[in-house]
Amino acid sequence: MGSFHPYESVPADHPLLLLLADIAAEKNVPIDLHYDVAPHEIEPLPAPLPNNPRNPPRIAENLAAFERLLAHNRAALIIWAHAGSDPLRIRTPLLCRELLACHPNLYMSVRVGRGAAHSAFALNEGGHLKRAWLELIEDFPDRFVVGSDVFHPPVAGTERAEYMKSTLDNLQTLLGQLPPDLARRLAVENVIAIYRQPVAD
Repeated sequence: MGSFHPYESVPADHPLLLLLADIAAEKNVPIDLHYDVAPHEIEPLPAPLPNNPRNPPRIAENLAAFERLLAHNRAALIIWAHAGSDPLRIRTPLLCRELLACHPNLYMSVRVGRGAAHSAFALNEGGHLKRAWLELIEDFPDRFVVGSDVFHPPVAGTERAEYMKSTLDNLQTLLGQLPPDLARRLAVENVIAIYRQPVAD
């Protein structure tokens, strides 16, 4: 919903998404969900979202629908993207903690950018991992994976390579500030367990 693409939304409890959860549970395949929650109506949007003229002027409450999706089929594993870098400034460690405690089938992929002071961002402006985010990951060590959340904009020349390098550098910054065993869980072990990937010889 930034400069690359506008904010687009569908109710999380839409019948087709509930059906998708049932199919995912039946096939034993996790769902990677890119969804920004709003516990209440958001108007105006926080900067820099209003800079994109295709973004709506307001975002309606959608958290209740998200929780209905999570509760619909507990056998469906849902990996919620964007933890640690929420453009709506809503997804704080406290909200993540509450949802993880209530929904055992909820997992999160961590995305980190340059960092910001707001508590919805895992890194501060200096690139240091905030204590509240570290404690959250430590308390739910099996429920997080790293995620690039890479969007492929139509860029030319070296810009795409620079974009990818920045993304990977930010992830390295995050992993380097975790205890080694926890970093390995996020980068390797949880990925294998959640996505059910075979371990290479």
